[in-house]
Amino acid sequence: MYVQSVEEREHADISQHSKKYLFGSRPQDGTLTRYAVRKDYSLQMEGTAEIPTSCNGTKFTTVHITPSPLTPFSIFGSASTGTCSTLFSSSLTGFRLLRSKEIAGDVRSLAWSPDGRHLHALDSHASSSPATSIFNFYISEDPNLNDRNATDLLANVTSAEQMVTHPTANIVYVVSRDLNELVTIPLEEHKGSSDPTATPKRFKVLPSSIDATQFTTSALTISSSKTSLWTLSQSSVQAIISVFSLDPTTGEVITAVARAAWSGAGGIGKGMLAPAPFVGGDLIAVTNSPIGMVAFLGLDGVAKGVSVGEEGVVNIDGDDFLEEVWTLGTAKRDGAAAQAVKLKSYGRIDLGLDNLGEGVWVD
Repeated sequence: MYVQSVEEREHADISQHSKKYLFGSRPQDGTLTRYAVRKDYSLQMEGTAEIPTSCNGTKFTTVHITPSPLTPFSIFGSASTGTCSTLFSSSLTGFRLLRSKEIAGDVRSLAWSPDGRHLHALDSHASSSPATSIFNFYISEDPNLNDRNATDLLANVTSAEQMVTHPTANIVYVVSRDLNELVTIPLEEHKGSSDPTATPKRFKVLPSSIDATQFTTSALTISSSKTSLWTLSQSSVQAIISVFSLDPTTGEVITAVARAAWSGAGGIGKGMLAPAPFVGGDLIAVTNSPIGMVAFLGLDGVAKGVSVGEEGVVNIDGDDFLEEVWTLGTAKRDGAAAQAVKLKSYGRIDLGLDNLGEGVWVD
């Protein structure tokens, strides 16, 4: 359960107004912390809970958490030492803690199926197979984290870093860190496992004009409009955002529509992407842009005056930190010239911190 101090209990009534919580994790301590979101959106710490002991310890290299989309609402997560991982869940009060059997691998990412009944866990380094694995856990109204339906092996997909699922279509998107590839995997409806009759599709995240060996692709997200997918690729001194258009119904990747870059003195920390929760505008936030900063980017409609070609230049405007990069997606498609889209900066904030982890939006 979430243990409270005397001071925290004195202020516990604050959370009764909103019943909204924010959960944070500390991998090195193996703990979860619950914060109440107050009326003015400030945070009140309410207590901490220990992640169930696993992998011969209580300290982990990485912890990922995600809320369940269905009632009863809980927090689900993965804890990894790099070679051993486990899935866990916690009720909002912390009175009920569950964990799965140990997984001999490194779970890097979690994603829910559109119906909210399947939790996918991306294992980038399964010891039993050289291929990347996606574990499929069925989450019932009374879950036990032992209902593992299937394990999908992704042939020729190495160094998988993160995955997301489409909000409504049965499709999974995975980015490969070292290959700088975007891989799409169709899922069987209501089963949550990969469709054996379908072939995964691959897309190059970076254009041929860039030396991809200097970059690693580490993050991706889908905008609230369901029409664009964003990826983040980084080198020691530069970051590149690539945007792909999606079919809003099927979730299929159509083409790359825009790219922008920025440089950071002293290198760039591990960045994360978070979509704005409101529809319309295709706005995202990028943490660590560079270290300790948050940047806000969005699609800016049609870029007029851009020549059509296989690789066209998209002019980037903003507040002097976005740079031009070569972009794909301006080629003719279905006999008509595809409209070019550009990225727009909505500002960047220096939080004065050495490093930033995952970020979330509050609507």
